[in-house]
Amino acid sequence: MTRMFCSHLIVLSIFAATPTFAQSVVMEADSFESFSSAFCSASHDAEHIFVVPAAVFSEHSEIACDNGVSGLRSSEPEDDPGHTVFNIDPPSGAPTALDCDGKADTGMETIAINCIPADMESVDHKKT
Repeated sequence: MTRMFCSHLIVLSIFAATPTFAQSVVMEADSFESFSSAFCSASHDAEHIFVVPAAVFSEHSEIACDNGVSGLRSSEPEDDPGHTVFNIDPPSGAPTALDCDGKADTGMETIAINCIPADMESVDHKKT
């Protein structure tokens, strides 16, 4: 009985210590225009996952929102052949924004981009 109580207590403490994002949202866009609209209207205080055409990154280098211009980047890392990394860099100096990253097999037509509030990003990205 004591073991069962202790294991339940450990599980509860893990869940209590884990940050939650009740506002996490998954959005799908089928064009740059629909993505731009969804991205610019997204809350900067929540996690988001955007499912978008990879062409958004190959055909555009930035996305302009009311809080500034975010850079869109994609690259194929030399140390990870066959994969493409996608980034949305928050506007410089914006008080709130989203910082987004994604990775997919090279050639994927639809990708997912994970976004978090920029002030939660732990390390600056190397801008290439």
